[in-house]
Amino acid sequence: AAEKTDTAIFVIGRNSGGEECDRHLPEDYYLTRSEESLLKDICTHFANVVIVLNVNGLIDLSWMKKYASIKSLLFIGIPGEEGASALAGILTGEINPSGKLAVTIAEHYEDYPSADHFSWDKEHLENILDYESYGLSSEENGSTGFTKSPVTVYWEDIYTGYRYFDTFGKQVLYPFGYGLSYTAFAISDALVKKQNGGILVTADVKNIGEMSGKEVIQIYLSKVYPAEGVERPYQELKGFEKTSDLAPGEKEQVKIWIPWRELAVYDEERAAWVIESGDYLLKMGNSSRDTFVKGLICVEKTILAEQCTNCLNITECNNGKIEFLTQKENDAEMASVLNITEQNKDVSGQNIIFVTPEDVHDVQENRKCGKETISKAETTVSEREKERNLAELSIKELAALCVGYGPGTPFAAVGDRSDPSTIFDDEGKPMTTNSHPTGYPGYVSPAIEEKGIKSVFYKDGPAGIGGVAWPTEMLIACSFDKKLWQMFGDAVGKECEEQQVNVWLAPAVNLHRNPLCGRNFEYFSEDPYLTGVCACEITKGVQNSRPVIVCPKHFAANEQETFRRGNAGKNEDAVDSILTERALREQYLKPFEMLVKDAGIACIMTSFNKINGSFSGGSHDLCTHILREEWGFEGAVVTDWGDMDMVVDVAAGNDIVMPGGPPVIRQILKGYEEGRVTREELEQAVRHLLIMIKRIRLAD
Repeated sequence: AAEKTDTAIFVIGRNSGGEECDRHLPEDYYLTRSEESLLKDICTHFANVVIVLNVNGLIDLSWMKKYASIKSLLFIGIPGEEGASALAGILTGEINPSGKLAVTIAEHYEDYPSADHFSWDKEHLENILDYESYGLSSEENGSTGFTKSPVTVYWEDIYTGYRYFDTFGKQVLYPFGYGLSYTAFAISDALVKKQNGGILVTADVKNIGEMSGKEVIQIYLSKVYPAEGVERPYQELKGFEKTSDLAPGEKEQVKIWIPWRELAVYDEERAAWVIESGDYLLKMGNSSRDTFVKGLICVEKTILAEQCTNCLNITECNNGKIEFLTQKENDAEMASVLNITEQNKDVSGQNIIFVTPEDVHDVQENRKCGKETISKAETTVSEREKERNLAELSIKELAALCVGYGPGTPFAAVGDRSDPSTIFDDEGKPMTTNSHPTGYPGYVSPAIEEKGIKSVFYKDGPAGIGGVAWPTEMLIACSFDKKLWQMFGDAVGKECEEQQVNVWLAPAVNLHRNPLCGRNFEYFSEDPYLTGVCACEITKGVQNSRPVIVCPKHFAANEQETFRRGNAGKNEDAVDSILTERALREQYLKPFEMLVKDAGIACIMTSFNKINGSFSGGSHDLCTHILREEWGFEGAVVTDWGDMDMVVDVAAGNDIVMPGGPPVIRQILKGYEEGRVTREELEQAVRHLLIMIKRIRLAD
C-alpha cells in the first residue's frame, strides 16, 4: 500500500463497556498487541498518518508523541448511521470540523485523579475496592452478610476533569474545550455588562482564515488570589456560544449569558449556596488552556444565594477517616493563582462590574413569585386528581399503580410472558391493565381506565428509540451547539410521537469521572455545566408541544458500573459512592437541578448505587428533600429497571418501581401491613404519577 500513497488512515474502534460492566485497562483502554504492531508498521511505512478514534470512550494516547508521522487525530466517538459520510467529508476537506472536546485527555491513565479509586476488574474480586480498603467498617456502614461490600470514593472531590488538571498544574495531551479547525478566528471587542439576573458577555468573532467554519467561545470563572472562604477550582466553565458558519472575513457577535447562580458555591458549614466576597475574573477563549481575561467581577459582601439543609453527608462512622483532595499545602496552586493575578492587569475599566446583594435578591424574589404560581397550578391539578381518584382507590389499587405493568422482569417484552402482569381482586379480575396501543409489558405504567387512569409508554435510550441511529451523547456534547441539541431533541421527540412513546428514558447526565466508566459513551461530559445545558436544550426539543416527556437518569452519583447494584450470584453488595455533600451538589446533582429548574422535566430515574450508605432510590434526602422541597420538582420519580427494594423506595419518595409487576406489588402490600409504608405515602406516589400523566396529556 505504501507504494501507492504516502498517507494512511488508521481507524481504532472500541465497543466495550455498558450496563453493569466497566471497561478494562489492558487490551481496551490500552491498545491491543495487534494494534500496537499495526500502528508501528503504518508509522514506519507512511510519511503521513491520520488516526481516527471510532471509540465509545477514551483510550490511551500516550503513543501519539512516539511517532512523528502521525499528523492528524480525529475523534468521532460513536457517530451514528451518518458517521461514515461525515468522516469522509472532514477528511477530504468538504466539511470544516468545529467540535470541541467535552472531556480532558490526559497523557497517562494514572494522571486522572480518580485512577486509584475506581474499580473495574470484577473478574478478580481481590481488586475491587471496599470499605476495608479505606480503613472503614462494612458492618458500621450497614453492609453485612456479603462476600464483599464495594465502594467508590470520590477522592478528587470538586476537582473533576479540567478542574483538577488546571488547578494543580498538571500537563495534559488535549485540554477540555479543545478542537482544531481548517480555518482561524480572531476574538475582539469583548464587553461585560451587568443586567437583571446576571452578566451578559459579548464579543465579535471574525473568520480570518481561508475556509468557512464555526468557532466556540467559552467563558471561565476564576476567583482572584488570595481567595478567602470556600476552596475553589482554578477555573470553571460558566458559559459558551457557537457562531454560525462564517465565511472568510465574516464577523459575528456572540452573546453569552451567565446567571448570578453560576457565581455561587455550596458551603457545607452554612448549608447554603453563597456568592463569596472577593474579585472574580471572566476569561474568554476557545479551550480551557487558551483564554484571556476579559472581565472583573467585584463582590464586596458575601451574598446568600440560597439557604438549604445539609443532606447526604458522609456517614458519621466514616467522618474523619477519608481524606479528600485539597489545595492546602500544594505548591501547584500558587503557580495557578499567581497566573490569574498576572492576567488581571489586562482588564479594561469598562469590563469591571460590581455585584451587590440587591442584584441577586431581586432575581430571587422574581423567581420565587413565578415558582409559587407554578406550584399553585400544579397543586390544583394534583388536588383535583386526588379528589377524583385517590380517595376511591383501594390499598391494592394504590400498590398496583406504584409499579410498572408486567411480570416484573426487566425484558418481559422478549422473554417468557406466561407470568401475570398484575395482581387480581377477590373476583379474579385484573387489578390493572395495559391501555396503551403500542406499549408492552415491562415498559408501561398500569391503567385503571374506569377511573380515568391510562397507561404511558417508556422507551430507551440516549441515542434514540430504535429509529434513526443517532450519535451517542459523548459525541453530541462535542458540538457545543445549543441549536443543534434542540434539533436533535426535536427529531427524537418526533420519533417518539410516531411510535406513541410517552416517556423517553434519557438524557443520561452522569459525568465522565473516570475514562473506564462503561457508560461514558452515553454521558455528555466531565463538566456539570456543559452537561446540564446540553441536556436542557435536548429536553426542550423533545417536549416541544407534543405528548412526550423525557426521563433524565441516573439520579445520582452513578459514575461506576462495576457492582452498581451488587451481584446476588457473587454475594456482592451494591457499590457505595462516598463523596462530600459539596461535590455531590456542585458536580453530580447540578445537571439534574438544571433540568428541573430550566427545562421543566416531569419524570426522573434514580440509580441503583448507594450514596454515602443510602440507596439512591431509598434516600428521602435525595428523592424528597432535595428534589422536591429544594428544587420544586413536580412529577414522578421512577427507579431504574430492576430495582426490587420497593418499600423503602416508595416511602422515601421514589414513586414508581420498574419494571415492578406482581412480585413488587406483593412486597409493597406486605410493607403496608407491617407499617413500613403508609396509605398517605402510597397516595402521594400515585398523585405524582397522575401529575406526570396529566403533563403528557396536556401536550396532546
